[in-house]
Amino acid sequence: MKNKFDRLPGMLLAFLMLLILALPQSILAATEPIPAETIDTATLLPTATYRTHVQNIGWQDWKSAGQTSGTSGQSLRLEAIEITLNDQGYDLGVAYQTHVQNIGWQELKYNGETSGTSGQSLRLEAIRIFLSGNDANLFDIYYRVHAQNLGWLGWAKNGDSAGSAGLSYRLEAIQIVIVAKNGAAPGSTLRPFVSVYNMGIAKTQDQNYYDIDTLRWVYGSRYERPVFYDNSLVQMKLDVFYEALENSWVQANNADYMSFVQSYTTDPSFRQNLIGKYENNVTAAITYNNNNIISVTQEQYRYNGGAHGNSELTAHSFGTKTGDELTLGDVLVIPDSQISAKLTAEFQQLKNSDPNYSDIDLTAIASKLGANSPYYLTTTGVCVFFNPYEVAPGALGRVELQIPYTRTDLVVDVETLI
Repeated sequence: MKNKFDRLPGMLLAFLMLLILALPQSILAATEPIPAETIDTATLLPTATYRTHVQNIGWQDWKSAGQTSGTSGQSLRLEAIEITLNDQGYDLGVAYQTHVQNIGWQELKYNGETSGTSGQSLRLEAIRIFLSGNDANLFDIYYRVHAQNLGWLGWAKNGDSAGSAGLSYRLEAIQIVIVAKNGAAPGSTLRPFVSVYNMGIAKTQDQNYYDIDTLRWVYGSRYERPVFYDNSLVQMKLDVFYEALENSWVQANNADYMSFVQSYTTDPSFRQNLIGKYENNVTAAITYNNNNIISVTQEQYRYNGGAHGNSELTAHSFGTKTGDELTLGDVLVIPDSQISAKLTAEFQQLKNSDPNYSDIDLTAIASKLGANSPYYLTTTGVCVFFNPYEVAPGALGRVELQIPYTRTDLVVDVETLI
């Protein structure tokens, strides 16, 4: 006769099987990927969970689903961040990298690892966040940051940069949201990242003539132009543009130089009557470098005899995402057909209010103004200009109209143009 306890293991096994069958599907799904044919991304969304290390505070509590991590109004920098996912059973992971003061972009970190620094008092300046895994194509991950002097920037997504670079601005807070693929963004996506373009000014040509008999320089020329360092297709495009300008100048300058040397060495009267030094100098300046826009001026001063030399300013502005040049029409809100009339009226006001501009020729100004008129950007506004003798007597010099960015009836919002 069998003992009644001999049947206990079988009874326990049956009980366990019934218990498993009775468990909610959401619990079972946590251990198995969701079959693709049953995915409903509209109702079953993963969420990002994140925490930041804040100056003078340390690690804050974990936040999720768009909550703010960091501080506002306290001028405290973010120094590090950790991000994980509540994947809701999807095959998902998260990767992220931060741009750190004095370091630049760090390597990617994954699924809760620390990105940034600790104990070094270095600010985070920008961040990129990506989704990974087989189901990453089902979702978009959005994130936006609160940056020093900029406030809340627009929402970036899927690895785009958020924050700033080249401005030395700290990140102070962050929000992260996951939505279904191609779903609506949590808010405005304008201007998620602000940067200065990696560029400078260099002297690329220098040619002089020294008279050993009189012990003086009698001819001098130099050429300055912008140079670019980002090793991208945009850099190549900008380099081609400015190399063409430089080559044109070199060709003309070489002809002038050879002509000068020929006259100076073979014509005693030319040499005897030489007053001062012949010059052909191009000086460059970066007048604006922000919001994915650069503006560069080049001023050429030439003296080849006579009472005085002459100067001529040229200017070009570009969007640094594509390398395309921006015309005056691109930075004004008024239609191209109204540019002449609207800006001539501004010059009229300038003529009436500034005695120095009393002799400017409004008819000449109106005939020359248009969508492709010369201009450059500054930190405060748009400068439309005419070179000496174009619209006024030469003694007046360059004629300039400064249009501040606050004139939203005339000027676009350059912060969100590109």
